[in-house]
Amino acid sequence: MLSLEIVTPQRKVLEAQTEWVTLPGSEGEMGILPEHIPLVTTLETGIVTYAGDQGDQSLAVHWGYAQVEKNRVTVLAELAESVEDIDVERARDAEIRAKEELSKINLSADDWESEKRRLDKYELKLKRSLVRQQAASLK
Repeated sequence: MLSLEIVTPQRKVLEAQTEWVTLPGSEGEMGILPEHIPLVTTLETGIVTYAGDQGDQSLAVHWGYAQVEKNRVTVLAELAESVEDIDVERARDAEIRAKEELSKINLSADDWESEKRRLDKYELKLKRSLVRQQAASLK
């Protein structure tokens, strides 16, 4: 068994025993099983899935780090949301707003550095909204 802990700067989101965990690593999704080799990795915005008492469970995480050590997985995330906490309508609205803002960006403008920062900001907002909707669909 693995001991899984997910922590944000505000609170401990989850502490559970599980048989496996999948993480949204910066190089792609990774699966963790008991006796996994030790590692530290960065996490992208994505979905953490694990075997819960009542079937597979999922959480949306937004950026962070994961440490695997012996049979312990610790996730330090900037933000983590359980599927039950996600407001799907709000996530859809955020997707629409992000797409609208992205359509207005002009990287050939004189102030392209400012436009590039806006592009990065709204791409992140779009990704978060899509991950939230995907996680909520896993209920």
